[in-house]
Amino acid sequence: MDEIKIVEKIAIKIIKSLLEVKAHEEVLICTDPSTDTRMVRALTSAIESQGAEFTVAMIPDRQKDKATTITKVLASAMESTDVYIGMTRSSGAAVYNAKMKELLEQKKLRECSMVLRSFDHFIGGAAHANYDLLYEQGKKLAEKWKGKKNCKISTPAGTHLTAEMISNSPIIECGKATRPGQSMAFADGEVSVGPTEGTMSGLLVLDGPICYFGKPSEPIHLLVESGEVKEIIKGDQKVIEKLDEMFNTVKNSRNIAEIGIGLNPNAHLNGDFEEEKKALGTMHIAFGNGIYYGQSVDSQVHVDAVLYKPEIVFDDELITSDGLVHLD
Repeated sequence: MDEIKIVEKIAIKIIKSLLEVKAHEEVLICTDPSTDTRMVRALTSAIESQGAEFTVAMIPDRQKDKATTITKVLASAMESTDVYIGMTRSSGAAVYNAKMKELLEQKKLRECSMVLRSFDHFIGGAAHANYDLLYEQGKKLAEKWKGKKNCKISTPAGTHLTAEMISNSPIIECGKATRPGQSMAFADGEVSVGPTEGTMSGLLVLDGPICYFGKPSEPIHLLVESGEVKEIIKGDQKVIEKLDEMFNTVKNSRNIAEIGIGLNPNAHLNGDFEEEKKALGTMHIAFGNGIYYGQSVDSQVHVDAVLYKPEIVFDDELITSDGLVHLD
């Protein structure tokens, strides 16, 4: 199958099967100048094929000083739409903002995050998963997570962390958002929660790719105390310099905002953090803005970092080990 047909097929899959856009609905797509327009054109064509309406809005490319900030015009437009698709390439601003969280909680829209995605990610491994099965697995994991208070995380690279969790409503992002209030993040496959503010402590070792900064040549060792990064101990010096600048210049960027577990067996370990964080048996920790995950901590960044082969225990129940997620 040639590239154009793959793109068209995936766009139809997102609009028709995963979002179930109907003829009477309106879809708002948020882009920035860095967004690959091939993805946008494919989605708008798929929306039209359903007899629905679309509006494409472009906000500026965001750097770390405004990486979770949207324009007032976009915020107003979000009030009026049925389906919202965030496709900003330079940052996660389209989805990591307080307005979208507010509208989701009020069940005024459903949303699909495609922020920071490359074209290769759009048509690559994780996109071809069986999302009916993946969503069922996401529900199983969320049920295991729900109500659990304590989390212990360790990895072969040296991570040893403990935290309390905001686990009453784990967030399922497994490729289905058919009702108001639901979210997906195509290409998809994760369940996540926010750690309770101020509770995560221990040693965090980042051995996978990091949003904005790439995959470190040497794992990054971080000391975490009371829910924040207190010290960068050692690792890839180039990445350390970038992290250190962020931690020292962006308010609340040291906050541990998210714990996520990947479920997608089609996702590749290819150095792309968006692909790898969805891969079956990986996990990711995020720094910065935790509003989407139930925290009150606001920040201009939300930076995901992937960890390999975690052993994760909720209370006394083993959830992941050696690249596997235990759902039964």
